[in-house]
Amino acid sequence: MYEDEILNEVWKNRDAYTSKHHHDLSEMVKELKNRQERSGCALVDRRDRTRQSTGNLYDEIDFGRPEGG
Repeated sequence: MYEDEILNEVWKNRDAYTSKHHHDLSEMVKELKNRQERSGCALVDRRDRTRQSTGNLYDEIDFGRPEGG
């Protein structure tokens, strides 16, 4: 069977990162947000601020449907 060295390295790094954060997604997100804030880079927010959030994730995702669909 063929083994892809690049994928193996990516998976190894992913496993190391998740292990470092006890496989806790909220802990990983918190650390990434802190890292983002410390970076000092200006980030662009491309979300449309004119739309009101309904709280439903599927309402927030643009599935390529025409308006009103």
